[in-house]
Amino acid sequence: MHRSRLSTLLARIGRAGGAEAARATVAAGLTWQTCARLLHIPDPYAGAVAAVLIVETTAAATVSAATRYAAGCLMGVLLAVPGALYAEPGMAGLAVVVFASVLLARHGFLGHHGLHVPTTALIAFALVRGRHPDELAAHLAEMVLGLAFGLACSVLLFPAVRVRSAERALEELRLLVARSLDGLADAVVRQERPRTVLGPAWEDDLGRALTRARTAVGEAHESLRWNVRPTARRRRWHLDDRVLGTLTDVAGQVTATGRLLDVHPDAAEDSRSGPAFTQPYARLLRTTALCAYSCRGGRPHPALPAARQALARLGAPGCDPPDRAATDRPLLRPLESALTCLSSPAPAPPARSHRLLDPLRPSPRR
Repeated sequence: MHRSRLSTLLARIGRAGGAEAARATVAAGLTWQTCARLLHIPDPYAGAVAAVLIVETTAAATVSAATRYAAGCLMGVLLAVPGALYAEPGMAGLAVVVFASVLLARHGFLGHHGLHVPTTALIAFALVRGRHPDELAAHLAEMVLGLAFGLACSVLLFPAVRVRSAERALEELRLLVARSLDGLADAVVRQERPRTVLGPAWEDDLGRALTRARTAVGEAHESLRWNVRPTARRRRWHLDDRVLGTLTDVAGQVTATGRLLDVHPDAAEDSRSGPAFTQPYARLLRTTALCAYSCRGGRPHPALPAARQALARLGAPGCDPPDRAATDRPLLRPLESALTCLSSPAPAPPARSHRLLDPLRPSPRR
C-alpha cells in the first residue's frame, strides 16, 4: 500500500518537472561549493543562477540552452569592454553599449537567453570602468563553472527518455484512424453521411491526434540525442518515424474519403450503387482499418495483398455500368493510396556482427 502511494507520488512529481528541479538543485549546489572553495568567492550567485537557468528537460535542450547563454554573455562582454576603455565621456559609452546590447538581445538565435546580453554588458561595463578586472574575471569564471555543472548534471543524472509518451500518442493515433475507417464503413452500409456516424468533429479529432503524435515523437527524438542511458541507446526511432509518416498519409486519405462520402450523394444515399459495390467497399474499409491498427514498424498485415486484389477487381474497368463507374471510382482512389502506404514495409535494423562468433561461422568456399 505504501509502495503504491510512493510510486504514485513520484510519478506526480515527475510529471510536474521534479527531475529537472532536482538536476538544477544539484548543479546549483555543486557550483556554489566549487566557487566558494576554489575561487574563494563568498556568495557566487552568478554561477548558481547560470546552472539553474540552463537545465532543461533533455540533454539536447540543455546543450542548446548553455550555448545560447554563453553566447549572450560573451556578446555582452565583447560590447562592454571596448566601450568602458575607450568611450568618453562615460555616459556616452554606456548609452552605446546598452543600445547595441539590446539590439543583439533580440536576435532569434538567443531566444529568451538574449536577456543576458545587456545584463552582462552592464556588469562588465561597471567593473571595467571601475578598474576591477579581477572581479570581472571571477564573475565570468563563476558562469563557466555553472554552465559546466549544469551540462554535467543534465547529461549524467538520469536524463529523460520520452519514449512511452510517444508510444502512447502513436497508439492513440492508430486507434483513431482505425475507428474512423470503421465509421466510414458503417456510413456506407447504412447509407448515411460520415458526420452522422462519426460525429461532426471527427476530422478535428483526427487532426489533433496527428499533432500530438508529431509533438510526442519529436520530443522522443530530442530526448534520445546525447543521452547516455542504456534505454536511449537501444531505441531505434527510425522505425517510429516511418510509422508516423505512414499513419499521417493514411489519415489524409481517410479524411479525403470522408469528405467524398459527405458531398457525394451517389455513394452514401443513392441506392443505384446497390450491394454490388456497397458491401465490398465497406469490407475493404474495415480491412484497411485492421491494417492501419497493425501498423507498428514491422511487416505489413497479411490481409493487405488480398485487400489490394479485391480493390483492383472492384475498380476494374468494364465491371460496372458507365454511370456507376464514374460515381464509384473517385471513392476507390483514396483507399488505394492508403493501402499502398500500408503495404510498404519498414526498413529492418542493420544486423550487428559479433566478433566472438565470427570464427564459428562457416567461411564461403572458394
